Amino acid sequence: MVETFGDDDSETKFARRLGLAGATNIGLGAMLGGGIYVISGIAAGRIGPAIVLAYLVAGILSVFTAVNYAELACSIPKQGGGYTFVHDVYGGSPAFATGWFLFIGNTVACGLYSIAVAHTLAVFIPGSTLVTVGIIAFVLVIITAITNAVSVKGVASVLGILNIAQTCVLILFIGAGVFFIDSANLTTLVAEGAGTFEFIATVSFVFISFVGFEMVTTASEEIKEPHKNIPRAIMLTILIATIVYMLATFVIVGIAGYENVATSERPIADVFILFSGKFGYFLGLAGMAASNYAALNATFLASSRVAYSLGRDNYFPKALQKVHPTRKVPLQALLLSLIIASAVALTGSAEFAAYLADFGYLVGLTLVNASVMGLRRKNLSVQGVFKSPFFPAFPILAIVSHLILVPFLHIEVLILGVIGTIFGVIVYYGYSKGKKHTHKVRVLTLDEARQEYPPFEMSILKEHFDINEPFEEELELSLKDDCEELAVRKKEENQEIVPECEEVDEKAEKDAPEEVDSEDVSEDKEDECSTDEVNPDSKLEVIEEDAESEND
Repeated sequence: MVETFGDDDSETKFARRLGLAGATNIGLGAMLGGGIYVISGIAAGRIGPAIVLAYLVAGILSVFTAVNYAELACSIPKQGGGYTFVHDVYGGSPAFATGWFLFIGNTVACGLYSIAVAHTLAVFIPGSTLVTVGIIAFVLVIITAITNAVSVKGVASVLGILNIAQTCVLILFIGAGVFFIDSANLTTLVAEGAGTFEFIATVSFVFISFVGFEMVTTASEEIKEPHKNIPRAIMLTILIATIVYMLATFVIVGIAGYENVATSERPIADVFILFSGKFGYFLGLAGMAASNYAALNATFLASSRVAYSLGRDNYFPKALQKVHPTRKVPLQALLLSLIIASAVALTGSAEFAAYLADFGYLVGLTLVNASVMGLRRKNLSVQGVFKSPFFPAFPILAIVSHLILVPFLHIEVLILGVIGTIFGVIVYYGYSKGKKHTHKVRVLTLDEARQEYPPFEMSILKEHFDINEPFEEELELSLKDDCEELAVRKKEENQEIVPECEEVDEKAEKDAPEEVDSEDVSEDKEDECSTDEVNPDSKLEVIEEDAESEND
């Protein structure tokens, strides 16, 4: 199997240590945080009991994108998530724009979750102010960066523990709280004065609550059997989160009434105290701290992986692509995420951070959804793995829904979004566009390829090129020459040849003496190799061919 990847001087790669549970924990860790423990009260205050429907609609809209993500992740199981998908399909400015906006969304979301945890801790500090919250959030971001710098497996373990803790709190809150619901609080479906505009605006506001599934794909190179575990983890994450959000907001509004939680910074804890006293209040605070710290860790991991990918492809400084040789984490990318997330954390404003993160996600995900159509059109989709059903329905629905939600964000956030977009254009044309983008070609053995692609696909080995179209023919010719040289060398060593070299005639290969003449190589024959002709134990040296191209 021949694949391409960004230039990495250190040659240090990620280790696949996350199974289905670990991947799902990353998604849930990012989802079940600020979405329910922080912004649910503010959202309920805007539209009343209809907040339950708003979360349902947001969940359905997320499914449109999640299905597309699952297909992309199976065909392009590489680090970086949505950015990497667009980069491999379109490259150039669309790839940079996607990475830019998703990096903004992830990094600002880190600030949101750190602020949420800070609000729970500030309760125990007499006379605490917004400045106090900002300082606590800043310290939490630093602690999170250190945790992520140790090991991704350690992060997954922390997420697993925190998810169990906060899930228990939510189950207790929903299970016990349902018996204390006052039907009088549910007589009006929509808050007074709220209409269609407010409902759509609220859906846009709570959309960040469902972006956690995107975090799963940013760690694709660290997930075992990605073609199976990534789609499952994505769907499990959205299903579980949607059910939890709807039930929890139903209990919040049913017990306290939407007017009483409209300004609450700790809605779960503030409602908990109404039916279980101080014990419930502190239990709610504990759940809020656990869930948001889990979200902070998961989102910080995702943010650093997007920065790593942008550095790998030379859109950001190449230093960001360095992976620590023993810890297997991108330390420089973590540092960049730390700096920006810390700045957001110091503001102490959860609502501002939520809106700004929403802007980054909605714009970035729109480009990702469009890349599915490019994937199909260019025939880059791997056969036999998960595919978006009813194509192109899901990509179109996702794109349209995101474009509708963006204008409903706060005007201040839209202004900041435009400023961020202009700054991104400056970075792209001032730094990224003029850079050379080097991609290596790597020949995988059958065993190595099986780790990323399903076994039944090994009989149809495909070549994936991570460069711009005008250079594909040149690279293919170079690959052909390398394959012929490899055939000679391996024949001399009496070793089997891995079927990546499709241009080499099998018959000529068997009959040839120690050297293979060029006429023994059939340029017209394109028979695809079968896996049962390959010795899975045979090893190949890595062949690398640099192909330099400039961005569009």
